[in-house]
Amino acid sequence: MLVKPLIIYLALSLISLSLVAPLTSSQDLSFQARREVGAKHYPASIAIADIDADGNLDLVSAEFGSSAISVFFGNTAGGFEPEITVPVGSAPIAIALADFNADGHPDITVANWLSNSISILMSDGRRGINPAKTFRVGDGPTSLVCADFNNDSAQDIAVANGFSNNVSVLLGDGKGGFKDPVSVKAGSEPRSIAAGDFNHDGFLDLAVANRRSANVTILVGDGKGAFKSGDDLGVGDNPISVIAVDVNGDSKTDLVTAHPKSGFVTVWIGDGTAHFAPPKHFNVGAEPQCVATADLNRDGHADLVTANRVSGTISVLVGDGHGDFAAAKNFKVGDFPLAVAIADFNKDGKADVAVANRDSESVSILPGDGKGGLIDCPNYAVGHFPRALVAADFNKDGNTDLAVTGFPTKIAIILGDGKGGFGPPTLLEAGDGPRAVGAGDFNGDGNLDLAVGNDNSGDVTILLGNGKGGFSAPTSFKTGGGPSFLVIKDFNKDNNLDVAVVNRDSNTISVLLGNGRGGFAPAVNYKTGRGPSGVAAGDLNNDGNLDLVTANLGSSTVSVLLGDGKGGFKEAVDYATGRGPFSIVVGDFNKDGKIDVATGNTAEASVGVLFGDGTGKLGTALSVPSGETSSVLTVGDFNGDGNLDIAGVNFGSATISVELGDGKGGFRPAVHFGAAAAPRGVVAGDFNNDGKLDLAVANRDSDTVSILLNSLSVHR
Repeated sequence: MLVKPLIIYLALSLISLSLVAPLTSSQDLSFQARREVGAKHYPASIAIADIDADGNLDLVSAEFGSSAISVFFGNTAGGFEPEITVPVGSAPIAIALADFNADGHPDITVANWLSNSISILMSDGRRGINPAKTFRVGDGPTSLVCADFNNDSAQDIAVANGFSNNVSVLLGDGKGGFKDPVSVKAGSEPRSIAAGDFNHDGFLDLAVANRRSANVTILVGDGKGAFKSGDDLGVGDNPISVIAVDVNGDSKTDLVTAHPKSGFVTVWIGDGTAHFAPPKHFNVGAEPQCVATADLNRDGHADLVTANRVSGTISVLVGDGHGDFAAAKNFKVGDFPLAVAIADFNKDGKADVAVANRDSESVSILPGDGKGGLIDCPNYAVGHFPRALVAADFNKDGNTDLAVTGFPTKIAIILGDGKGGFGPPTLLEAGDGPRAVGAGDFNGDGNLDLAVGNDNSGDVTILLGNGKGGFSAPTSFKTGGGPSFLVIKDFNKDNNLDVAVVNRDSNTISVLLGNGRGGFAPAVNYKTGRGPSGVAAGDLNNDGNLDLVTANLGSSTVSVLLGDGKGGFKEAVDYATGRGPFSIVVGDFNKDGKIDVATGNTAEASVGVLFGDGTGKLGTALSVPSGETSSVLTVGDFNGDGNLDIAGVNFGSATISVELGDGKGGFRPAVHFGAAAAPRGVVAGDFNNDGKLDLAVANRDSDTVSILLNSLSVHR
């Protein structure tokens, strides 16, 4: 049985960053947050190039658990299309790109750990990938590098073999073929390999990081494809990754190694004779697995990035051009990151970072800011176990604020600054187990109030606002058992706001009619499907009265309750949707003037879209792929094209998925953005006053709210 490797390394192909102006349109989508690309079956290594010659960078991932590679073709927005999977050898562990047949298109080579081989896959420049050709190498290949080792203008391959303690050199013929490998002795358990001209003779040499013998072996090239042993650099502490780069600007190639046990990188300054000065150490995150380099702050000096598997981070070290580096800045990525590649995905002239995350089976894309930093969403502490949130201006300063439910009895108010930032939380008593929250002016004083559904006490509490961001003590109104989601509307047309809340434990929805003074009539309860967990309101039958729809987690149905305009509702009619619907939203997704419904389906990683016919009936659910454990949804026009889009949090994958609507009822493939641990709630609002919809996400297990600012360059 194939098991997850304990240690996996990346062989980075050399790529050039495309420094061109960004290409945008009203169809593009971008948030200031890391983007997550699904890479199934334990991605071990990644490489980047424009494989299909469309001007957009593509991403190739070695899928260790599936004996295949995944190719993600890039689009103009800096995102990626759904993957194309191509079989290779057993347990692909490292990947590199080079033009092996001189047709001007990058081809793919993969080191297959368990089958003791490499695979060569030729691309045709039009998204076609030919079946893999297999070449035998040493035992347990772990890393590879492509370059012209014999100066014949054809790309060759050098492979580090971790079990046979050697390097296999395969000389290419420029037509996609290779000579039989020549073996060169390395140290004990070589894990990473890099190429560079270390002695300034015009010929490429090799550096091999040997884990067990704790050294780096220098192999000096003769320019004809042969290598002889040079220095062994005693690095200590099991080097796991090596790169060759000039870090001090003296035109001589230096080395950088990563060391997981000690949590640092080592810099070796080369003297141009294949010898190196004593090492310098720089701390990074816990257990760095690989190191990569690029000029992240555009100052002309090499910077470093490491993937740190235990801390789930990458570390960025900005170089000074003299061989020293600033203290590491750490950025959160997916679980168990193993590999890093750097390129300009969004064509803004700034280097971005891609990270392969083994255990979360994803690739994280972090946009660069051009100053040595990476852009990710900020997180704000809001108290314990945030679950739901609402966006509104509670203090009348023209900026959008947030109210967030927590546990066991509190809600948090965080006031926005109008620039996308938020102040410290103010915690207020709300009830026993606050789970749902909404905002509206219940007493007609012009100030926004709060309604909170309390799971444990089976009630809704009302907190009256003072217009300065403060709220009164809660007043309780009884509902059914386990109120879990609510909606605020005027159901009886008396110009006073009412509340409808779904009760998970009693399989009902409670409607509380407001009196306009902050009070409510006793709840009237209506039956729904089993385990209702979401509710929304809209006029589904075009009679001018608001109707209710619920998402029923237990019965995998949607209940429709048609309103009479007097605060009453007819008996529920149920419609099937995807498995485990957790939330529900309404909107006209196909622009036919009729209200449609969408559910977040937790059990099948999808959004279910049910189109309305304008008479209160719903059609068969359309399944739109989303993220793992899709749950709470929100709707809005996030890309400014005039069509409704859907955004939702995915509890299982700790991501936010956005499905862009085409205005005809169809949706583009989901784009995934990273959040903190266990996101449970999402709301849309313009948090920085730029006219574009942003997202706020409540992260239950990290006790934070993430803010994803919309960075679309086309304004509505």
